[in-house]
Amino acid sequence: MQDLYIYVPKKTTRTAYTFKLIFSCLLHDSYKIHLISNWKVFLDINGPKISYGKAGSNSALLIPNCGFLNETGFREFVPEIKGYGECTILFPMEMKADLNFDLPAAVFYLASRYEEYNHNSPDKHGRFQSANSLATHYQFLDWPIAHIWSDQLLQLLLQHFPALKSPKKKFDFLSTIDIDNGFKYRGKPLWRNLVGLCIDTLKLRGQAIRHRFGVLFLNLPDPYDNYRWIRRQAKRNKATVRIFVLHSKKGKFDHAIEPQHSDYEELIQKLKKIGRVGLHPSYHCLNDPSRLISEKTGLLSQLKRKRILHVRQHFLRLTLPYSFRQAYEVGFRHEHSMGFSDALGFRAGISTSYPFFDLELNQELPLTIHPFAVMETVFRNYSHESTDQALAKIELLMRRVHKYGGRFISVWHDRSFCQESQNRSWAALYQSHLELALELKSTGSF
Repeated sequence: MQDLYIYVPKKTTRTAYTFKLIFSCLLHDSYKIHLISNWKVFLDINGPKISYGKAGSNSALLIPNCGFLNETGFREFVPEIKGYGECTILFPMEMKADLNFDLPAAVFYLASRYEEYNHNSPDKHGRFQSANSLATHYQFLDWPIAHIWSDQLLQLLLQHFPALKSPKKKFDFLSTIDIDNGFKYRGKPLWRNLVGLCIDTLKLRGQAIRHRFGVLFLNLPDPYDNYRWIRRQAKRNKATVRIFVLHSKKGKFDHAIEPQHSDYEELIQKLKKIGRVGLHPSYHCLNDPSRLISEKTGLLSQLKRKRILHVRQHFLRLTLPYSFRQAYEVGFRHEHSMGFSDALGFRAGISTSYPFFDLELNQELPLTIHPFAVMETVFRNYSHESTDQALAKIELLMRRVHKYGGRFISVWHDRSFCQESQNRSWAALYQSHLELALELKSTGSF
């Protein structure tokens, strides 16, 4: 690995974190970086160099430094922003330098989700809304903007130091599925199904009546029991799948089979054949760590495993930094909730896994964030687009991730694989996006 020397006026936790994030995560472990705060020592080094904010070295690439990474804690402010879409920059600076903005500060601001620490207008589920994000206001939510900035830095480095080798970019894909129900009719008390059958009859829901009656009395497959089909699609398209399942009693927002029901064990066995299973905490775990521990312990027992490291919050209920800190303290090491419930795109401007930085503690925690770019319920519940329109948008985002290298993560829900006629097109969309990912992965590193 080639050495890269970076002058920083002051070594801080945030500076070290950000440069590691840029060169290890966004630029694919491109170079071994050395942070140096002694200017004379820096000047004497022969080799590729970056000066973060201090002019006076003709042999070093100069990046503006606004001092933002020297701060601790957080404050309520919005950085200066210029441009729109893929041309957006944060922390622009007027100085004679190789870049016109403080790139590390911009990356850190987005990656840490700084803007979410002071938000005071959550939706009804307590979530930060996409409409309040800078990415929405400046139209860069559907661009992996931190990768674009980092690629600009890389190109400048390669121009200044021709001996440097360009790192290979790699595209990867992960399919994730949230099991909010498990089965549609199975696993419920008989009285609830009989009440449902009466309601379906009164509302003249012919297809629902046939499906429910067939499952209850004729031993026909449950409409949500499509796990063998999912497994075949994943295998055919060489897709890695990770599954998040609820392990809780039924509640207003928690509709999955209760763990005590005999059908739950069968469900778990079906899911384990598809991919690795993680926890989908119930709705009220957000403010109840003991409940989270209990659900994790129960699922561990069901899976007959010693540990569960992956988690995604139900309803994507995040409160920063507490949700991520709580996940870490309970023993999770991989968090998959970084994305919006009502919009596509890159909530943190990043399309690859990266470490979490807690602004309150002012330190990096050993918790890896896995941001997703697409969730199918955005099309179904918010934009109300057809599956053809959805595939076009998925392809646009996936090709942008492919261009800069990174991991494209999608989220699907069990009900979208339902065999009832109104849902079949969503299962077909799932298959199509797996095929597209396989096509792009086949190009290898580039």
